[in-house]
Amino acid sequence: MIKSVTIEGFKSFGSPAKTVALERLNFIVGANASGKTNFVSALKFIQLSLLHGLDFTVNNEFGGCRETRNRLLRERGEQKPCCFRLRLRNLNQEFNIQETTFTLKDAAYLLKADLRSDDSNPVVISEDFKAHLVNSRGEELTYSIVRTLEQVNVHDPTHPNVKDRIESVPPEEKAKLSVASGYFGRPAILFRQLVAGWTFFNISSQLAREPAREIPGMELGGTGANLAAVLHEIEKHDGGDVMKQVIASLRGAVPQVRDIKPVRSDLEGKWSFQIVEDRIRALNPISVSDGTIRLLTLLVAAYWAARNSSLVVIEEPENNLHPHLNEQLVATFRAIAENRQIIVTTHNPGFLDYLEPQELLLCERDKETTFTNLIQASSRENIDLFRRKYSLGDLWVQGVLGGIPQ
Repeated sequence: MIKSVTIEGFKSFGSPAKTVALERLNFIVGANASGKTNFVSALKFIQLSLLHGLDFTVNNEFGGCRETRNRLLRERGEQKPCCFRLRLRNLNQEFNIQETTFTLKDAAYLLKADLRSDDSNPVVISEDFKAHLVNSRGEELTYSIVRTLEQVNVHDPTHPNVKDRIESVPPEEKAKLSVASGYFGRPAILFRQLVAGWTFFNISSQLAREPAREIPGMELGGTGANLAAVLHEIEKHDGGDVMKQVIASLRGAVPQVRDIKPVRSDLEGKWSFQIVEDRIRALNPISVSDGTIRLLTLLVAAYWAARNSSLVVIEEPENNLHPHLNEQLVATFRAIAENRQIIVTTHNPGFLDYLEPQELLLCERDKETTFTNLIQASSRENIDLFRRKYSLGDLWVQGVLGGIPQ
């Protein structure tokens, strides 16, 4: 899981760098434009840069250097790179080399990117990746990749008879991340796979309703697209266990629900679905409420789409849902967080009543600098004293915790 994320110079995050500590379950609350989405965007930025390179990520996904770099720092002319640091712990990823088993325990990654010019492509200034390994003999080892503008230095103790490697960085590789290359060893490959597995959801009920064509390996889209085809995939390959979980959780919120049936259209060859309720024939998605569709999609994301993910990010799950579902949703997310990390962004104070202070991140903009800060509620002074009389939701609404409009 991610122990902490440090961000500097990216969107609303300024300088000096801000470090955000994370738990297995994390709810981020804050006013509009406080930076909640920018924190999620920073995680997407790291993921996309590892998968596709810095150039593609900045220019194709983030609108260029001008839109990616902190605007105030740019206007001041401060010549600082954008920096991203990840600290990961308890990874416990095993791999074998020859007859030795290695376990990747912890890792740390630092990326510095030059996004100062609006007229040229972004450049990787430096990377620093370190992985803590333990071999089958109980020996602790450190694997590392250190990259500068000109060269990459790799220290790989999984091959004890091989000297450290020094490779030059060709001009065409200036915007590609070295740690993303499988050429530099298994720990780097495992790190890339972990980050590639992060999933992000911002559900649209309308898109979730749409019929979908079955494609092998199809996953639930970040907006809820392909829901119908994924429901069919669950029915076909899971043996019913996940579908039973989804239906049971959906019935907890909508008691009249009895079943969910994937349905294939012979005319278009696409999959849709029906929701069966008490004393009512099966309902097509167009006749089902936005809240029920959204909750169904969230449950499929939680129980199925996230099964291979180390991190699941869900934005504003409360949209279209009744407040009486707050406790159930938090309980669902907490159960899933036993096996993977969960980050939820929200404006809903009702969720906070079912959280522990260390699970709540308060997002706000500094009055003087306008830069985004995120801190855990557990670090607020006298938080335990306040909680004797008030819930976390009450304390947030009253402004005691921060993270609300000023």
